[in-house]
Amino acid sequence: MLTLEEASERTGISVRNIRFYTSRGLVPPPLRQGRSGFYSAEHLARLDLVRELQGHGFTLAAIEKYVARIPADATPSDIALHLALLAPVPDEGRIDIQDGLVGLGVPASAAEAVADVYARHGQQVADELSEIVRTRLWPEYRDSGGTVEGLRELVHRLKPLTIAGLVAAYEKAMDESADSYVRRGARPY
Repeated sequence: MLTLEEASERTGISVRNIRFYTSRGLVPPPLRQGRSGFYSAEHLARLDLVRELQGHGFTLAAIEKYVARIPADATPSDIALHLALLAPVPDEGRIDIQDGLVGLGVPASAAEAVADVYARHGQQVADELSEIVRTRLWPEYRDSGGTVEGLRELVHRLKPLTIAGLVAAYEKAMDESADSYVRRGARPY
């Protein structure tokens, strides 16, 4: 059990921000013993998660939605699993789709629509794959002696394969879509 100041030191999050996160429901209120509040391992795990989500560029509203999906009785190990699922892809793989399309001469409104499609479906894929990791991979991995840190490394190594799989599926679907247009006697594009 840590005081607010000790929790701040341990997590690198200011006292003010810890209080703010608590007021927003991102972290449960401290455990009270008399007039003093104390922070447990569960609090620290949630604070680490909030800090990591911010580091990934999540807005406060997005962090609130993400944290709301985590059960109130989640253990530090459960929360660490969420951290493991956030393992970053190297920066060279990140591009601004909308700006890239506009740079190719695509009208801004069409570029925005394409970027929205990618974001929406990307989120859906991430949610579904995260659910598989949580419900199928993690239990077996944990039961065979795997650690959360080991899982984080595994997820990090899986991301390039996931990206390659998405690209292959996209290319196949686009080819099939173009072939369908041709079979109907229409021009593909």
